[in-house]
Amino acid sequence: MAEDRDNKTEQATPKRKEEARKEGQVAVSRDVSTAAMLLGGVGLLGAMLPVGLQKMTEMTRQGLTLPFPGEWYRDLSIDQVYTILIQTAVTVGSLSFPIVAGVVLLGSAATLLQTGFLWRTNAFKLDWSRISPAKGFARLASLRSVMELIKGLLKIALVTGIGIWITRYDVLRIPELIQFELSGVLPLAGSLAFKIGLAVSGVIALLAVLDYAYQRYEWERSLRMSKQEIREEQKAAEGDPLIKSRVRTVQRELVKKRMLAAVKTADVVITNPTHLAVALKYDTATMAAPVVVAKGAGVIAERIRELARHHNVPVVENKFVARTIFKLVDIGKEIPHDLYRAVAEILAFVYRARGVAA
Repeated sequence: MAEDRDNKTEQATPKRKEEARKEGQVAVSRDVSTAAMLLGGVGLLGAMLPVGLQKMTEMTRQGLTLPFPGEWYRDLSIDQVYTILIQTAVTVGSLSFPIVAGVVLLGSAATLLQTGFLWRTNAFKLDWSRISPAKGFARLASLRSVMELIKGLLKIALVTGIGIWITRYDVLRIPELIQFELSGVLPLAGSLAFKIGLAVSGVIALLAVLDYAYQRYEWERSLRMSKQEIREEQKAAEGDPLIKSRVRTVQRELVKKRMLAAVKTADVVITNPTHLAVALKYDTATMAAPVVVAKGAGVIAERIRELARHHNVPVVENKFVARTIFKLVDIGKEIPHDLYRAVAEILAFVYRARGVAA
């Protein structure tokens, strides 16, 4: 196993990363979502603090100033209880719903930004290995789990220390609150809570950035590939070289057969005289210039000449025209303008020869 890890020295290919993503293996830090939720919650609390304190103060004052005779509960009707409960629920709900909704949306958005839209086709597949107590204990006792525990304890210690340090002077003022009226206690308590929340959220946000960088590094490291794996992936993507070579050979054979079959339709074959052969066809009704229907060198040139003689296609020797057309013009293309005069003279000679023969 250690040897396999040592061999995996190459960065993962895009295909490997996409496969890991389909399996649900992505770089994600829970601390990022936590930090987003805390910062969002603190921000929303700060924005709603004046209105919230005013409503809570009014509700508390109304509750404390109600007259309660000796047996007040005997005269309290069910409708009055419902009214009190509904008013309290509406007040608390109107204050808490924007905060809760905002926190949930921010947490979901933070997770979505890390993972993107991810849908695992095997998300509901039962994995019996996860039910095994032995493997479950092994996961709990793994080095990664121990590191996560240590990291969690360090975060708790750091956040607690920051909170104590931020409130070290405000804590001394808590005994003084007994002398304050309710209208003065709630703003002071809200301000203290906001200060603590902001400090703690800032620390967790910093830790989240570091944790995400670490999770990204671990994700990249876990997907590393060996050079052999990369070669195999490229081979699978591009196809077996032997098969590709065979396909190209078959394709060339088909092209050659079609080309040789077109020789019988040519008007003339121009040769080098022995090394090159070019077959031209010219139809004045449908073509603007003569077209190359076949060409070849060596054995193929000899084959073109044999087919031309077999199908009574004239063979004309012209080294310059044969070399130029073979080099510059592909099969199925018209000859260049510079060769019009030379080819026209050859075609005229062929047409005259046919006329005399006729």
